Amino acid sequence: MGMPAAKQGDRVTAVDLHLIQPLNGPTVTVPHAFSGVLTQQLSPDVRIMGRAAATVGSVAVNTPPHLPQGGLFVNPPANRGTVTAGSARVRINGRAAARSGDSAQTCADPPNPGGKVVAAGTVRIGG
Repeated sequence: MGMPAAKQGDRVTAVDLHLIQPLNGPTVTVPHAFSGVLTQQLSPDVRIMGRAAATVGSVAVNTPPHLPQGGLFVNPPANRGTVTAGSARVRINGRAAARSGDSAQTCADPPNPGGKVVAAGTVRIGG
């Protein structure tokens, strides 16, 4: 039946691992929650429920940004998540339409495609 279509204002969520350099001792890996709102690289002319449609390449900005816990970031996070997977059958402006459950690449260090699009609504997109 399809999954809810992603649009402006929907979220990308993940648990990002970041390397932290404590003031004393070796670097440690610390999990940080990522919850970003889709606000960038959206469709300029296709609307879903009155909002710009999200596609592969759409970007969510993490809010609030990651803060280092117990030291400094080895590599400061970008606090951005990019949709990396979408519908194999539905295209918007030449890019795969994004849906709830599709993958996203967040700012984890080292990178991993652990992010997911979280969308709700009445418009559904298949395959």
